[in-house]
Amino acid sequence: MQIPSGDIKTVAIVGCGVAGLTAARFLQNAGLTCEIFEKSQKLGGVWAAGYHAFGLQVPRSFYEFPDYPMPENYPNLPSGEQVWAYLEDYAHHFQIFDKIRFNCIVKQLEPIPENRWILHYANQDTGETIQKEFDFVVVSTGLYSNPYIPPIPNREVFSGKVLHSSGYQSPDLLKDRKVVVVGFGKSALDIATDAVQWATDVTLVFRNAYWPVPLRVLGLIDFRVIFLNRLIGGFLPLYQRPYKWEKNFHKYFSGLIWGFWRFVERLLQLQYSLKESNSTPSHPAESGVFAHGFIPRNETYKLMRQGAIQVQRTTIEQFTPSGLDLANGVHLESDVVIFGTGWQPNYSFLPAAFQSTVDEDGAYLYRHMIHPDLPGLAFIGWASTFSNSLTTHLEVIWLIHLLKGKIQLPEPEVMWKEISQMKHWKRSFIPPVAGRGSLLQTHMWHYHDELLGDLSINPYRKSNPIAEWLQDYRPADYRDLVTEMASLTWESQVKP
Repeated sequence: MQIPSGDIKTVAIVGCGVAGLTAARFLQNAGLTCEIFEKSQKLGGVWAAGYHAFGLQVPRSFYEFPDYPMPENYPNLPSGEQVWAYLEDYAHHFQIFDKIRFNCIVKQLEPIPENRWILHYANQDTGETIQKEFDFVVVSTGLYSNPYIPPIPNREVFSGKVLHSSGYQSPDLLKDRKVVVVGFGKSALDIATDAVQWATDVTLVFRNAYWPVPLRVLGLIDFRVIFLNRLIGGFLPLYQRPYKWEKNFHKYFSGLIWGFWRFVERLLQLQYSLKESNSTPSHPAESGVFAHGFIPRNETYKLMRQGAIQVQRTTIEQFTPSGLDLANGVHLESDVVIFGTGWQPNYSFLPAAFQSTVDEDGAYLYRHMIHPDLPGLAFIGWASTFSNSLTTHLEVIWLIHLLKGKIQLPEPEVMWKEISQMKHWKRSFIPPVAGRGSLLQTHMWHYHDELLGDLSINPYRKSNPIAEWLQDYRPADYRDLVTEMASLTWESQVKP
């Protein structure tokens, strides 16, 4: 399928987080006129309004832009405020600010002939509802648009305060109070850890535990060395389109692979004392890292083990006037209940053709970017990996090749067949979690290789074979490529 690249001159970008900023920079470098529509008063997406004491959970070298490193004076794990300031500097440096329409909520994307769009948006400053035509639309709203709080009976009778993790902006809310935190993701554990300093009583309620990913395994070995290189990639559940060596490795050395992951589980059990804190996951580590794998604070599991964070591994049956009734028969007295139960994407403004194909476990797209029936629309930043900023850059480079006619899309039926295979592949090993359609996590280098392979660009970015197999991949490895793409005259051919 060929997009009429010569006719694409104007592009709307919905959302101004990492993906939206990246898309705007490269689209304007490619000679396209773009506008960013951001619903809030600030750029940065989730980094503009995170919970109290939130921050980056991966080392900064894994999240920085490939050709725009984070400041050297930033700590290894920058705070949310530092990441937001970094994004604002990026927008200033690459002259993106004048392309942003703040306080503009996109209400509807209306398809019109020739794969073009009418974008309906509300300007919150003026109260106007405005329509504007575009040749192409990039959706970069990401996976974290709408806070999710599960529907629990009798919430209205509870005399205390209920909020989502995103609403936890100040520890004053917790001082001298009994606090319940619900969930077992990064935000839930962060808030429970923070609450210990202020609250009289902290309880963590969760149904399922997830495998922690340490910054350093046993405090010694960088987790990236173990989990994020090509060699250990062969121990992962096979990618949708694995390399031949990986298929043979799984065929002839399945016992070794099984033993490796049991060894990893034992290491994590020892490092975090998971049994003592009643937080041993029920699913194997090799699938768990694709679900809610996260990097916890060092002190979190210690506080759980010591009882400073009390653990209730069960579900909530109902609110009561004074707290919560749990399925295990325990009644929790509480003044504040904070739900660290995640987010849901916002599909409300997207066309019916898109919404009708969304499954319970998320949206499945060709190359995690293209809906086969809506080729004039691309989703950037919806693929979840351990280096989302790098993934976003490679997606944008792929997209501009498409818009400039350097590559073509397959026919819709071919893309739908591949999407169907993707569903089967992911559902065969990833636990049934929300957003499974977007999850790639430690398979990120497979995905990156695939995107560059589509463009006939060499995916191997290391200086020698030993580094290629044993070192992790990070944004700096793609710096030369991204710099070249940013300065490329797109009428010329791209060098591999």
